[in-house]
Amino acid sequence: MDIVFAKQILQALADGVNPATGEVLPKNDSCNEPEVIRALHRVLQELEKNDKAKKSKWENAGLPWTEEDEQTLCMMFDRGDSNREICKHLQRSEGGIAARLAKLGKIPSRDVFEYGRK
Repeated sequence: MDIVFAKQILQALADGVNPATGEVLPKNDSCNEPEVIRALHRVLQELEKNDKAKKSKWENAGLPWTEEDEQTLCMMFDRGDSNREICKHLQRSEGGIAARLAKLGKIPSRDVFEYGRK
């Protein structure tokens, strides 16, 4: 399930609305319990904080890779650029870089990626 869709469902429930039908939930529905409502809003706050933290660190994190990005990654990796340089240039995390290198066949798996490579 897409995280955006999951958040929409949680928001609807927190607002007392059935996410499938758009109808107001009955008063006796468990999602109308004050503790449940507070819990749903708390989870939504944390998800929002995580979204903001991720976006502020790496601008392209979570976005689809373009062919140009992949070519740049391969060139920088083959040239021996540091992880820091690659991450900074492509605005992606080391985990994202490792996953893409594995997908492109540059490393056998992201588990063997040399984190912190200088």
